[in-house]
Amino acid sequence: SVNRDALFSYHRLSEAFLQKLMGLYTSAHYKNTPNDLQMLSDAPAHAVFVLLSPSAEQDSNSLPDILAVVQVALEGKISRKAVEAQLARGHRSAGDLIPWTVSQQFGDSNFAQLSGARIVRVAVHPSVQGMGYGSRAIELLFRFYNGDIISLAADNEDSDGKEEGEDDITDEESIEGEEERMKDATGIRAENLAPRKELPPLLLPMTEVDAPRLDWIGTSFGLTRQLHKFWKRANMQLLYLRQTTNELTGEHSAIMVRALPRQTGFDDAWLPAFATDFQRRLVALMTGPFQRMEVKLGVSLLEDCMDENNGST
Repeated sequence: SVNRDALFSYHRLSEAFLQKLMGLYTSAHYKNTPNDLQMLSDAPAHAVFVLLSPSAEQDSNSLPDILAVVQVALEGKISRKAVEAQLARGHRSAGDLIPWTVSQQFGDSNFAQLSGARIVRVAVHPSVQGMGYGSRAIELLFRFYNGDIISLAADNEDSDGKEEGEDDITDEESIEGEEERMKDATGIRAENLAPRKELPPLLLPMTEVDAPRLDWIGTSFGLTRQLHKFWKRANMQLLYLRQTTNELTGEHSAIMVRALPRQTGFDDAWLPAFATDFQRRLVALMTGPFQRMEVKLGVSLLEDCMDENNGST
């Protein structure tokens, strides 16, 4: 797990690590904008995870090589009244892409009350693409959110309490000294950009991070045969496919979801029910909005329907 406070601390090593991270996004053909960087730094619901090379544990004096990076956004926990009111008016609020879309698609306001993590971006280093590191990163992320990776953060919290208090005093003293130096200056030009002296660790293993209690993990992407195969390998099920194509890419927007039953203990019967409903619609729409879909992609989707329904379609 990457600590974003340390990542954007203006420290020399943090800046170098951030350049490596954004370089992976660029190599993965993501269209990066300044807004994406700002969202990565400021959006409270976003989190970043990296899969590092084995040399990260052996050499602590240099920056480790990033094999894969995964950016996620926490979504859901929308009240039922809010969902029903928005759907009745025929529009939805910004954000929470998967909860709003699935609730609108199936007319189920209960789904939006669940909590989930939407995988926003996945990027793998160009030199190791096709070796399974992307799938490995997604599987570790699923195990983390599903409660399969035990967190040791609570055990260390009591022992570190005294040291944390001492750090707070140091921070307050440094802030007061900075205010005295800048008391006569005002405006943005008065800001003195400098690396912070007391920084949290930039990288933490998942065993030292508390996982939020979630009900599902999902993703939204432009549907291609290669991407569908990748996410299917991660045991995700297709729940939504937009009937119109994107004007720029010519692809249908898709949503795939996987349940996290162990963490919350919530009944995950909603997932196969939604998947069966979607497969019925997909078969019916193949002669309509999806008739111009790539043949191999369409056959792959229909084969999935046959596998799920034991050949009934």
